[in-house]
Formats: sequence, C-alpha cells, structure tokens
Amino acid sequence: MDCDVTACSGRAFAVCLIGILAGCFVIGPDGLRTSVQGHNDFRAFYIGGRLVGSDGLYDVARVVAAQQRTFGEVNPHTMMVRPPFYYTFVAPLARLPFRTAWLLWTVGQVLAVVFFVRLYPWGDRAELAMVCCWSLPLLWSIAAGQDFAFLLLILAGGLWAFERQKYWLAGLVLSLCAIKFHLFLLVPLLMFGEQGLRKGRWRTAAGLMLGLTALLAVSFLVAGRDWPGKYVPLILSPDVSLGVKIMPNLHGLAANFPGLPFLEVFLSLLVIGMVWWVVRRGSFETGLGAVLVGGLLLSRHAYLWDCAILIPALFAFIRRPSGLAVRWCAFALLLPVPYVFLIVRSATIPVILFFLMLVVVALDRRPDLHRLSTETTV
Repeated sequence: MDCDVTACSGRAFAVCLIGILAGCFVIGPDGLRTSVQGHNDFRAFYIGGRLVGSDGLYDVARVVAAQQRTFGEVNPHTMMVRPPFYYTFVAPLARLPFRTAWLLWTVGQVLAVVFFVRLYPWGDRAELAMVCCWSLPLLWSIAAGQDFAFLLLILAGGLWAFERQKYWLAGLVLSLCAIKFHLFLLVPLLMFGEQGLRKGRWRTAAGLMLGLTALLAVSFLVAGRDWPGKYVPLILSPDVSLGVKIMPNLHGLAANFPGLPFLEVFLSLLVIGMVWWVVRRGSFETGLGAVLVGGLLLSRHAYLWDCAILIPALFAFIRRPSGLAVRWCAFALLLPVPYVFLIVRSATIPVILFFLMLVVVALDRRPDLHRLSTETTV
C-alpha cells in the first residue's frame, strides 16, 4: 500500500513538473526574464497601494507621475482597474522597496495556489494540483505579476466554508470575488438551481451582501464620494482595454467580425440561456463550472490569465461520471495549445472552444452524480 501511494505521488509530481516546464517553454526565456526583473502588472498594484487614500487613485496624470517617481519610466496604459478596497489590501506591500514587495507577491501567489488545492472541497487534491500545473493561464498570471491565484484561493475558501455549512462565512469570503466582479456576473443563477444552495442559500446570499456592503464602504472611505465617477470611465476607456481582438470573451470574438454588429448580443443571450439550463438541471459543482465559463465569455475585459478562472470548471467536467464529450472538451482546454492562439494575438479559436464546451455540457442528458454533501442535509 505504501509503495502504491509513493508511486502515485511520484507520478503526480512528474505530471505537475512536466506541466510547469511546458508552460515555461511557452512563456519563453524573454518572458521569464521580464518576470524575474519585475517588469509586469504588479507595478500597477504597487502604485495603487501607494496612491490609495488619496484623490489620485484614478487620476491618469497622478498615476503617471507616481510611475515616473518610482520606476523612472511611465506606461500610460497601465492604470488602476480594481475597486478602491483592493488597493487597501495591497497598501502594506507598497510601503516596502519594490523588489522586496515583488518577491513577497510572487511567493504569495505560489502559496495561494497550494492553499487553493488544499481547501478546494471536491475531488482528489493530486488531480487538482496537476490541473493547476498544466494551466498555462495560471502560470502566465504568476509570471505577469497578476493576482489570479489569490482569486482562486478566495473561491476555494468560500466553497470550503459552504461545504461545512458555515453559510455566513461563505458569503463573506465570496464577496472578495468583487476584486474581478466582471467574471462572476452569472453567480446569482446558482441561488436558484434545482441543486442550488438549498437551505443555506439565503444565509450565503446575506453574507455575500454584507461583505459587498463592507467593501463598498471601505472603497468610499479611502477614495472619497466621487470615486465611481472616475472609476467607471477609466475602466471603459479604450486606452486601458487594449487589444480587444485578443480578449478571450464574446466581446473579443465580435471585434474580429465587425460586419456582424449583433453577434455579441445574440451569443451572450445563448450563453445565459445555456448556463441557466445547466444550473437548473445539474449538480451544484457542474452549475458552478457553467457559471464560470459563462462569466468569462460575458466579460468585456479579459486576457489570457483570466482564463485561469476555468480551472474549477475544467476540473469538474473532467471528473463527470458521464459525458465523454464533456470530459474530452475539458481535457483539450486544460492543455496549453488553445491558449497559444491568444499569445499570437488571435482570440477566435479559444472563444469558440469555450462556447462549444458550454454547448456540450448543456446538451449532455446523462446523469450527473457529483453532488455536494450538503445537498442531502435536512
């Protein structure tokens, strides 16, 4: 038995290592070198942490001036695109020298992935670790100085709390997903599924609303009463949302077909309908996966690293006891190949694959046996 466990652990480690090496190969030596030097998106978080509490958080001129003082160079396209409360959390790091802060940030990202695997309430942890290590978007997010590992940890923490019937805590933790609120637009559908949150759904929703209210209050406290009027135009500015045609969502797909003005609206309605259908008839875990895929497709601002939100979805679909087509679609999206198209500045293929996976999940009529333990709780 011990030999079997050791052999399985060795195989899992080898698969994880191969996945990481494959991702590093795709990123390339120049990308890795740039990451090690700290020339990445963490600079925006660092500047945001320094400016939070002032009226310059969403002021382009103030941000550019802060970049010049801190780094000796400016990037007018790198602005603060998170809500004000987020930069309050980052502020302690911004008080440290940049290199120290960047090192702590990177270590924190790696640890967040480890704890995500540890806390995620469903499935085999070794298998989830392999999915994470093979996720090019997740590895890319760490190299790019992004914060997606923290978001996955928040999601796992909320689901862990809900699985243990700590509904208020689950809602409070999940409210932190407002860091990237545009990826979770369809989450409310989970409240009304046949296999939804059952008796705990309203307490979870109450905890979620309480958490969002607290985060909103913090945002007004640190950024003033007029921050929404500055924030909304900034995040909608084309100077911030660069490369629309390579965004892995329906907005990016429609941008590649300018002659079809209603394409995005039509496909968005189809996505909402399919997600609702899956949520109403499937297990909670499958519904969550559909919600995450649908949220990515509906988002209007997303890049390669945002595809890491698909990790729980792919993990759920791969483990489905039925639906061979679903499992193979999920497995194909686990590999780095589809995301290479985003690197070469083409979002069409990945978006079509995301959409087709949702179609296959919605059309699968066979039973879905993955259930939350709490679904049978009286």
